[in-house]
Amino acid sequence: MKRVNHNPHILLVDDDAVDRELFIEGMNETGISYTIAEAAHGEEALQYLKDSTKSPSLIILDLNMPVKDGRETLRAIKDGPHRNIPVFILSTSNAPLDVTESYNSGANLFLVKPHDFRDIVEMMKCLFTVIGKYATFN
Repeated sequence: MKRVNHNPHILLVDDDAVDRELFIEGMNETGISYTIAEAAHGEEALQYLKDSTKSPSLIILDLNMPVKDGRETLRAIKDGPHRNIPVFILSTSNAPLDVTESYNSGANLFLVKPHDFRDIVEMMKCLFTVIGKYATFN
């Protein structure tokens, strides 16, 4: 098992700017260093992946977005050159069909967005702990 020896680079894809801000604040509260890029919809995320010189270590992806939703974006990521990047779905949906389709399309984890900021922080701490212990970042 390898230990991470540098900061994870995260691509956060969510159309709600307030949600992006809350999750970034939650990640900041963990005390773990990271870099982040933001995208407001799937098309923007795919363009980022195409143009970026450094692939993200992790993509956190909302499902319900305009322009290109998370479902289409997930399929495009997993069918393309970035297929090996872990993708965590973070959605308000807890519909069994959304969960099943996400995993069938290649999602590595499906999480329902917490409503309380403390829960967001705790979720980010858990995610970063798992990521930090078991993942090798690019």
